[in-house]
Amino acid sequence: MALTLGDIVAATGGRLLKGSAEHEVRGISTDSRSVRSGDLFFAIRGKRHDGHRFVSAALDNGACGAVVEVFIDDVYRDIYREQAGKEQAVGDERRRDSNIVVVGDTLRALGDLASFIRKRHGVPLVAVGGSSGKTTTKEMIASILSRSMDVLKTPGNMNNLVGLPLTLAALKSSHEVCVVELGISEPGEMKRLAAICRPDIAVITNIGTAHLEGFGSVERIRSEKMELYSSLRPGGVRVVNIDEPWVSVLMDDEGIESVTFGRTGGADVVIKDFSTEETDGISVDYEVRGRRIRVRFRSPLFSNTYNGAASIAVVLPLETDIVDIREGLEAFSPPGGRMEVIRAGEWTILDDTYNANPDSVVAALKTLGAAKGRKVAVLGDMLELGELTLDAHRDIGEFAAGSGIDLLIAVGRWAEVVGDGAVTAGMGKDRVYSFEGNEETLDALRSLLKEGDTVLVKGSRSTRMEEVVEGLIRSKRRR
Repeated sequence: MALTLGDIVAATGGRLLKGSAEHEVRGISTDSRSVRSGDLFFAIRGKRHDGHRFVSAALDNGACGAVVEVFIDDVYRDIYREQAGKEQAVGDERRRDSNIVVVGDTLRALGDLASFIRKRHGVPLVAVGGSSGKTTTKEMIASILSRSMDVLKTPGNMNNLVGLPLTLAALKSSHEVCVVELGISEPGEMKRLAAICRPDIAVITNIGTAHLEGFGSVERIRSEKMELYSSLRPGGVRVVNIDEPWVSVLMDDEGIESVTFGRTGGADVVIKDFSTEETDGISVDYEVRGRRIRVRFRSPLFSNTYNGAASIAVVLPLETDIVDIREGLEAFSPPGGRMEVIRAGEWTILDDTYNANPDSVVAALKTLGAAKGRKVAVLGDMLELGELTLDAHRDIGEFAAGSGIDLLIAVGRWAEVVGDGAVTAGMGKDRVYSFEGNEETLDALRSLLKEGDTVLVKGSRSTRMEEVVEGLIRSKRRR
């Protein structure tokens, strides 16, 4: 990325308060702790922290300057005044020599700069959205394309209005394709994210109830996510899950090229058959525009049949070789906490703790149901479901009762609701347990688990269900 302060001012509509327009910026940062020498620090105002409080720290750590919303009095004296009136003095020479750009909204400016960078580079860009499976699908796509191309991809799940711009800011002239993940939790976010990256290829993995609390209804979630397709650049391609009921709305629009995937015959990528190999993986037969390929995934997650199909459909417009598709998918390793298989002594742990919503929990229970030996489900709360919270947890309990598992351990505020749902659906009370926290859950598991058990651990991010996984692993190390 070869950017000057002049470029940044032009991209953001800001004002260069101090410094030279010709000064070259080496990188972009929003974290004063990890800023590198020569980076330009964007002081983002968030819900929990205000980046303006850390401008001085960023400059001390090597930032060449900062993009700020408010610049108080004398640039040589003050960079930021807290609401309570406390000042952060700027006295050393490094701060005196810093470059300062003033904008109306630093978050908006960060996105505008990312859009500027994206237009400058012009490489094909793939955007992945959906209620679940986004990160996995993004990683699969990148694994396929990296067989023959230099790929820039979203690191981890940096998929929001800060993470996406930081990803695009890393674009280099050597990159041949960019694969980004877009995550939303509030109305208006998808439209803004899509406007920043303007994809050439867009895929929505599925539409479920994730973040329902922020939207109020599945219909509003669908409308929001559909903004991704509306943002395609001229000649762009939308990749569509043809098994989703809302897809019929898209198929009536003949003005945009579509590539489809699913179990439905007639799709460009058809899931023909699959077989689970207990917890060692899953093998899937795909028909790709008349050609058959068989892919063995290292993860046993049932949803990977669809994630794989979506990934194949995405790379078809890029004329990717069928051999690269198969090898790329088989080389894919699931990110941590996403149905990661862990052997802990005689136990097999299915670590699916990254996050949870009703759709992903159902998929995880299906995966557990195919495991060998006793099957134990440890389910934490599902959050951000709004008015559906009570019914969703009861429904999960009912589904668990019929999924072929042997023990259900529910954890958290809604644990008893999950347990009641399971018992109502016919699961014996002696096979259902409810606990408030992770520590008592661990204590119970240590006495309940037997040799050869397979344990699924899953819950929403803030429930910290990874503590249960870590505790089970430690239990084996102590023996």
